[in-house]
Amino acid sequence: MKIIFSLFFLAFLLPKIYSQVPLSSNNKKAIDAYEKGMNALQNRNIEMAFSEFEEAIERDKLFAEPYFQLGKLYEQNRQFGNAILNYEKSINSNDGSSITMNAIQNVANLYVKKGDYERALPYLRRYMERMKTSSGYPTKRVTKQLENCLFALEMKNKPLVINPLELPKTVNRFQSQYFPALTADRETLIFTGNQDSEENLYVSTRKDSVWSAPISISDKINTPQNEGTATISADGRTLVFTSCGGRKGFGSCDLFISYKQGENWTSPQNLGSNINSNEWESQPSLSADGRTLYFVSDRKGSLGKRDIWVSKIDSTNAWGKAVNLGTTINTIEDDLSPFIHANGKTLFYSSEGLVGMGGLDLYFSENQNGKWTNPENLGFPLNTHEDQVALFITADGKKAYYSLERDQDDKYRRAKIVEIDVPESLQAKFRATSFLKGTVYDAQTKQKLQADIELILLKNNELVGKINSDSQTGTYTSVLPSGGEYAVFVSKKGYFFKSLNFDFSDKIGRDKVLDIPLEPIKQNAKEILNNIFFDTAKWDLKPESTVELDKLVTLLKTNPDIPIEISGHTDDVGKDADNVILSQKRAKSVVNYLVEKGINPTKMKSEGYGKNRPYLPNTSDENRKLNRRIEVKFL
Repeated sequence: MKIIFSLFFLAFLLPKIYSQVPLSSNNKKAIDAYEKGMNALQNRNIEMAFSEFEEAIERDKLFAEPYFQLGKLYEQNRQFGNAILNYEKSINSNDGSSITMNAIQNVANLYVKKGDYERALPYLRRYMERMKTSSGYPTKRVTKQLENCLFALEMKNKPLVINPLELPKTVNRFQSQYFPALTADRETLIFTGNQDSEENLYVSTRKDSVWSAPISISDKINTPQNEGTATISADGRTLVFTSCGGRKGFGSCDLFISYKQGENWTSPQNLGSNINSNEWESQPSLSADGRTLYFVSDRKGSLGKRDIWVSKIDSTNAWGKAVNLGTTINTIEDDLSPFIHANGKTLFYSSEGLVGMGGLDLYFSENQNGKWTNPENLGFPLNTHEDQVALFITADGKKAYYSLERDQDDKYRRAKIVEIDVPESLQAKFRATSFLKGTVYDAQTKQKLQADIELILLKNNELVGKINSDSQTGTYTSVLPSGGEYAVFVSKKGYFFKSLNFDFSDKIGRDKVLDIPLEPIKQNAKEILNNIFFDTAKWDLKPESTVELDKLVTLLKTNPDIPIEISGHTDDVGKDADNVILSQKRAKSVVNYLVEKGINPTKMKSEGYGKNRPYLPNTSDENRKLNRRIEVKFL
């Protein structure tokens, strides 16, 4: 029997030092064949080595060393079944030979690689017991393998229920495709496509639950060199990607950024020395608002081989110096493929340095008060004995996307993008988010507008998001962390700001599409102040009203010569006279606040109209709620 090996593998097979050690055979002809085989390895003659080892075994069926060398040959040729067979023969033929411990370790390692943890376990325990008997110390690798086996068997006894479905062939049309990323509205998919060893970025859009055929993301981004492993902000308008060798950079692979304006992407710019180094940078992941970037690097300062790093945009709108994510996340081995969920708190990533099912497993950790929790393995069968490199979970937490490798024509492995329903047990471990999206436009001309959009959590007036609508299309997308009441403020110079509020306290996972018209500042223009709050039948301003009132202060100081009217309105519940008085007092409370903040009182007046100017007919509780309002009007 003959097998052909690439010279690529010879370094593994060559003995480090040909030392004289006792052999397990006394048969001179067998020993002579074995030594000829070892010399053939040194001379890179694999066929001859294979033949001589078989000859040695023919001369002595209990000769352990040639079985061991055949096991190594088969292992390097990826014939793992034959490799295990010969390692086991080496062990069984002479349990006390000089290579027994190595054979036990190798066969255990191959069983782990195959996912046959039940068979690997006794060999690992046997190895550990031998080390204790000989007063030696088991290697960290073997200790970790034993931990992995015990963990894997536990995970297989409580598997997650997942059903990976390949995306249609229109999407999976390349030799391999991987590292999928989606926008918050789940309508745009960006991934790396590999065709004839050339990597490029592609985009597919979904309409009526059907994914379109992918197209090159942009001629400005894809080049004849390799581009890939991209991440995109929630609104789909900020892209960070990896480029290797095709652009001016700092190291072998650098991270670049591009912005979408209308339907076009800007020319990519290197993210600079605060993020890139002379080493390798790749596998980026942007936070939903595009202001925090996680990525992988093997630069100086890494704790292991490759570590996860983070950089944030500072007050000057520049990327800060990247910081290692620390020992809770990074290990002495590879830690790869970070993915920060749209909630901004949950980090998913791949590691081979933690206890898992062997190789690279997927884990997640929560950022709580600035500190990461201990990583938790995602379990079986998301993790298996094979490497699991990356995972993307949608903003609503219901779907996950990743690439799954399968053998193709016995020649190579092809990675295809698959979709799964995230198991409820996993959904319960992290916070899902909703999205708010739409178009900003001029209320009079319908022209699309670029505007500043802020998302504020009302319970503590915390700014949780800040984005801009597109300058050409007016479109925007903002992530809403589920749970709580939120205010949304939309502002543009020359226009009255628009304020909206949403209550997601009991509506987790609800998304909203909202187009926002802005009123130009001119005579008789008026706007409802949606985030002014009072208790029932009271006129004292509640604390959560201050965000909107302060924005009104800023607007009036910018336009000091325009007189305004602050008007109060009620629904039709209660006595008419009482409603008029209540609406007057509420309007007066707003004016008093503005005066305290420095607005000229001679430029303001307050009016209370009670129920007399309803915004909507008082025919439902929802309409009545909208009729209870404060308005501002330019006179």
